[in-house]
Amino acid sequence: MEIQSRFATRKPIVVILFIYLIAGLTWLYLGRTIIDWIDKEHAHLDLLLIYDLTDIFFLLFTGTALFFLLRAHHKHLLLAESNYLKLFEAAPGAVYVMDKLNFRFLAVNNLMVNKYGFSRHQLLKMSALDIRPESERPKLKAYLQSTHQEGHESGTWLHQKKNGERFYALITHHSIKFKDVEAYVVIAIDVDKNVRNERRLKEIAWSNSHEIRKPVSNILGLITLMKGNGQSETAKANIIDLLTASAKQLDKVVKKISSHAEELDKSS
Repeated sequence: MEIQSRFATRKPIVVILFIYLIAGLTWLYLGRTIIDWIDKEHAHLDLLLIYDLTDIFFLLFTGTALFFLLRAHHKHLLLAESNYLKLFEAAPGAVYVMDKLNFRFLAVNNLMVNKYGFSRHQLLKMSALDIRPESERPKLKAYLQSTHQEGHESGTWLHQKKNGERFYALITHHSIKFKDVEAYVVIAIDVDKNVRNERRLKEIAWSNSHEIRKPVSNILGLITLMKGNGQSETAKANIIDLLTASAKQLDKVVKKISSHAEELDKSS
């Protein structure tokens, strides 16, 4: 899994170069000091041989140091890659990496494989457009090709599984460099129940508001009639019957609202 920032990659390399230069300069200084001392104390010795030995020791020393530094850097990269992979797989939603240019999937996590019903092999041959209904694809393409903010929720989008089932997902994405390809990493969290419950609640509220209005209007009108003068006992009795009927109708609507509320609580 190669999801790493450029800064995180370059920093260890700069440190390695710095250590290598310091070690090399230190060795050159020590070598020159040693040769100067030998030249003073043993003038008869062949300095050419000593220079050759110094060069050989320098190559062995710096080569060994560079080997261990690069190996440590490689372990650092493997650890970082392992940590990114764990985060990738442990995300609370389906996660995928897609090419910015053609929107093709470059990597997907296990949750996405299980959620959408496609195999990993199939998904890696598909694009982000293929997991949307056809009517949603132009909208997604226009959004991705436009200038837009990243790193926060980009809204709720309609997705589609292999079996044709559709669901709403809350999307968050940001830019990354994936194997030298400019890409987006995307997290898609299933919020289908919440979206549908919210829509159902609005429909219920609209429907019930109209159902409530009728008995309430009847009750108010009948109360106005009762306040009027000259009502016979028979007329008053009829008004009371109508008031009772309207109250029962209102009570029925209230119970219906309570029933809908319980259904929504069970489904959420």
